[in-house]
Amino acid sequence: MKLNKNNLYLAMTFFSILLIFMDSYSFYSIPISWIGLSLLILPSVANFKDKNFRQYFFYLVVFLFALNLNSFIRVIYSKFDYSFELYSILRHLNFISFFLAYFFVIKFFKYNNYSKFLQFIKLFIYIYSLIIIYIYFAQIFDLYEPLRNRANTNLLGNSSQSTFWLSEPHRAMGTFREPIFLVAFYYPMVLLYFINTKENNYVLAIVTGVSLGLTRSDYLKLYVLIFIIFLILNFLKNNYLNVPIYILFSFIFIFSSIGILECNVNQSSKECREYPETVEKINSSGEFKILSGTSNNQTLLDRDRLNVVVFFLDNINNLKPIGIQNVTLKYQEHFVSEISEEMYFINRTLPRYLLTRYNSQNFRTGYYSLLDSKPNVQNLFVFYTIGFGYIFLLFLFLYFLNLFFTNKLNFDLFFYLYIVSFILMSPIEEVNAYYGLLIGFTKILLSKKQNENI
Repeated sequence: MKLNKNNLYLAMTFFSILLIFMDSYSFYSIPISWIGLSLLILPSVANFKDKNFRQYFFYLVVFLFALNLNSFIRVIYSKFDYSFELYSILRHLNFISFFLAYFFVIKFFKYNNYSKFLQFIKLFIYIYSLIIIYIYFAQIFDLYEPLRNRANTNLLGNSSQSTFWLSEPHRAMGTFREPIFLVAFYYPMVLLYFINTKENNYVLAIVTGVSLGLTRSDYLKLYVLIFIIFLILNFLKNNYLNVPIYILFSFIFIFSSIGILECNVNQSSKECREYPETVEKINSSGEFKILSGTSNNQTLLDRDRLNVVVFFLDNINNLKPIGIQNVTLKYQEHFVSEISEEMYFINRTLPRYLLTRYNSQNFRTGYYSLLDSKPNVQNLFVFYTIGFGYIFLLFLFLYFLNLFFTNKLNFDLFFYLYIVSFILMSPIEEVNAYYGLLIGFTKILLSKKQNENI
C-alpha cells in the first residue's frame, strides 16, 4: 500500500480503534484506550482547513464556555482543586473530540474510504470475537490472559478489576473492564458492518453472536429485541430478509440465556479456592449446572445504576445548567445527606463504632464511601441532561425534529436513530472521538441510502 496522506489517515484510524478496545490496560498509569482516543483526533485536525468547519468549531467552543462560565472563573482566580479541574478539562476535550471525529468521518469516509473501512471492520470483528471467547474461557479455566493493570470502574472508588463471579454465571468482557463496556463499544460496530455488507457471512454472524451473547447483558438484549421488531416490520413492508443479522441475534439470545458457573466447572480455580464453603454448596448435587435466564441477584453495581435513575428523576423538575464538571459533585451531594444523618445517629447512640475504622464498608442504609469518593453517573443521557440542563434536551429535540423533516421515514432513518439512542443510553457517561466515528459513519450510511432513493 502506497504511503500517502489518505492511507496515513486510514492507518491512524484503524490503529486508534485497536488501542481504544484495550480498555483494561494502561501504559505507565495512562489508560491505553485514552491514547487511542487521542490518536483518533489527530487526523481530524485536517478539517481546520475548511472555513465552514472552523466556524462550527468556534460556535462549539463558545457554547461550552457559556455553560461552564463558573468553572473558567475559578481557573482565573486559581481557587480550585487541580486534580478535579484536570478531569473537568478532559471531559470538555472528550466533548470537543466527538464533534472533531464526527465531521472528519463525514468528509473522509464518504467515498472510496467507505469500503476500506468496512473491510477493516470485518477483519476486526472476526479476530476480536475470537479473542472475547478465548478470554471468557481463559478466566474460567485459569488459562493465560494478559495482566489487567488498569483500575476497575467501581462507582465508589478505584479497585482492581474483577473477573470472577462466585455464585453467578461468568460473563464475557473481552479486553474491557466490564461486560457492559464491551457491549457499549463493540455492538454498534458489529451492527454497522452487518447492515452495510451484502455478504451472507453466516460464520462471522455465529462467532460474533456467541461473543456478544456471553456478556449476558440485559441492555444488549433490550436493544436487540427493539431491532428485531423493526426488522420484522421492514420485512413485511419490503419483503427483504437479512439472514446474517437474524443469525447474529439468535446466537446473542441463546448464549445470553446460558450461564456457566466458574466454581462448578473448575472447582480448583484460584478464586474458587478462597470460598470452600460456598463452592461446596454450589457442587452439592455433583452435577454440571447450566443456568438459564437472568440472575435475580442484584449486585452492588446494579444498585448504583438504579440510584442514578432515582437521582435523575429527583432532579428532572430543576434542570438548570450546572456544567458537566459538577455532575458528579451533585450526584454525591444527592445521596450524602442521608448517609451523614445515619452516621450522626449511629455515633451518638452506638459510640463503639468510633473505635473501629471501616475502610469503604457500607452498612445499614447508605454507602459510607460516598462521603469521600465522587461516583460516576455512568449514563450518557443523564450526565449531559444534568450538566447542560434544558438546553441539552432542547438540542436533542431540534436535532431529531430536523432529521424527521429532512429524511424519509424508512428503515435507514430508524437505524440512525437506533445507533444514536443506543449511545445516549450508554454507560459511558460522556461522548468521545470513538462515538463520533460511529455516529459519523452511520450518518454517511443514511445519506447514501437517502440519495439512492431519490
